[in-house]
Formats: sequence, structure tokens, C-alpha cells
Amino acid sequence: MFEELLELYKTKAEEIEKERKEAHGMFMLVSAIEKISREIDSKKSDVELLGRLIDQVDRLSKEVADLKSQLRTRQGRQAPVQETSSGDGKALDNHARSLIDIMAERPGRYTTSELVDMLGLNKTTVISVMKRALELDPKHVKMSQGTRRKLYLAYISEDEAQIAETTPGSGESDRAKLELMAMT
Repeated sequence: MFEELLELYKTKAEEIEKERKEAHGMFMLVSAIEKISREIDSKKSDVELLGRLIDQVDRLSKEVADLKSQLRTRQGRQAPVQETSSGDGKALDNHARSLIDIMAERPGRYTTSELVDMLGLNKTTVISVMKRALELDPKHVKMSQGTRRKLYLAYISEDEAQIAETTPGSGESDRAKLELMAMT
């Protein structure tokens, strides 16, 4: 009988020990889950903060690019103003070179009005600058005329320039150039 009680006691002790280990394991599991949950919440706020920082950097880089473009435009404008006493040809060339640089940086098709705003010059001077830019870099700078005698100036990259050389159709540019000469 004593051995049976001892055996019963041992089994009961083993069950209690097993339940205690399970309870301790559950407690550790719950605390680990809480810790993971806190870390995920902190990472989530870090990710949101990182996303906002990336958006800010993107916005600031666009602003810096715009400011650089404006600075180049102003520098291109100020230098020729000082040289106008030595001759209008140099000022026109400097304006044309700065226009070519701006268009090379941001290729596209620009109207005379857009170039007036970009360069800060009057319309007649901008037309002369457009004509001079075409003369300085005819391979990349192309001029065309739209409806109501509206002039367009576009910058063509190296790849597009090679394609344009192989295809005929420079007559439109010559016609626009002649009409531009007639306007100035």
C-alpha cells in the first residue's frame, strides 16, 4: 500500500510538474507575442516615418532641380547683360547657349511664350535667341511653326538626331527659319 501511495504521489507530482511547465511555456509564449507585437508597432511607425522622409527627399530634389534650372537661366541672363556694351552679338550668343543648355537638360517642345517666361526676356529678343540657338546647334535644336504662326523650339537628343538625319523632311525647319527671319 505504501508503494501504491508512493506511485500515486509520483504520478500526481509528474502531472503537476507537467502542468507547471505548460503554464510557464504559455506564459513565455504570451510574453514573446506581446514583445513581437510591440516591435512590429515600432517598425510600422519607423516605416511610416521612412516613407514620409522619402517623400520629403523626393520633393526637395525636385525643388533643387528647379532652383538649379532657374539659377542657370539667371546666370545665362546676367552675364550677357554686362557684355551688351561690347556688342549685342555676344549677349545673343550667351542667351542662345544658356537656352540650349536648359533644353538639353529638360528636352521637350517649348513655345515662344514659355521661353519668354524661362529666360525673362521680351518676345522679340526670345525669337532672336531661338534663331541664334538654331544656328549654333542645328543638329539638336529644331524649330517648327504651329497654327497662327506660333513658333516651337525643341531639343533633339543624339539618338533622335541620327534618326532625323536619315529621314528627309528638313524643309519644314527651313520654312520656319525663313518665316522667323521675316518676323525679326
